[in-house]
Amino acid sequence: MTNVFVYGTLRMGGRNHDYLEGAACIYSQCRVRGKLFDTDKDYPVMQLNDSSCVFGELYNVTDSQMKIIDALEGFEDGRSDNLYNKVTTSVWNESGEECLAIVYTAAQSMNYSTCEISSGDWCVYQYIKQGHLLYFAYGSCLDDERFRSAGADHFFTEVFGSGVLNGFEFRFSVKTDDGGKADIVENKSESVEGKVYKIPSEALAYLYKREGVDNRIYRPAIVPVNVTSELYQVLTFIGIDKTDETAPSSLYATEIMRGGKEWFSSSYRKKIKRKLDGFQNS
Repeated sequence: MTNVFVYGTLRMGGRNHDYLEGAACIYSQCRVRGKLFDTDKDYPVMQLNDSSCVFGELYNVTDSQMKIIDALEGFEDGRSDNLYNKVTTSVWNESGEECLAIVYTAAQSMNYSTCEISSGDWCVYQYIKQGHLLYFAYGSCLDDERFRSAGADHFFTEVFGSGVLNGFEFRFSVKTDDGGKADIVENKSESVEGKVYKIPSEALAYLYKREGVDNRIYRPAIVPVNVTSELYQVLTFIGIDKTDETAPSSLYATEIMRGGKEWFSSSYRKKIKRKLDGFQNS
């Protein structure tokens, strides 16, 4: 069995994800140090580089699957004209834990590169090309008040439904000057509830600014969210530099509870309330 980091068409929702059928997904959100590039062939290429990150998924695959992936990536031991190189490098999950994995980096495929993908995330890059997007809010964006005060409420008038993100835990692990902010951390035994909006692509500028994407506070990510028993790939935002949980401000806590009132299940609402009460009692 071998750990493999995938960042393009082998990812969940990608056209080649079936090649990983039966493989154990160790992390659905993780990263390696590198730069990601688009091609004219509907797949990305990457180079190792310490100055930025490429985001993807980590799987544990069998030897037979490894051979199939080698063929898909145009790699053969000892060949000088491989489409991709096959290297072992460090992979970090969202909590900063490190392990080693195989990753396919650009060889001849670099000849097809057209532009760098600044987000480092192929799924995000592809997803936001759509005219309308599904966006999963699990923190203060559950509440409409700041949308209205920012004059952005017209972007968020269409609610697609209540959403459940399995395999993640809700935490206040983004520390700011005015308290902890909502975040999601991978945890296979937990789930996060929220509201799924259908938004126009024009709303992205507002969301990116609000979430501090340019300042590397949060990053955009595509995650699988259940809405009325159907699974959808949707946009959300994940904290980059995670810390121990910090108490949120009373205003921020109010926004979450008020915004989630209609969309949280009774059990989840009580769970978040217990978490907030725990900060007050500590």
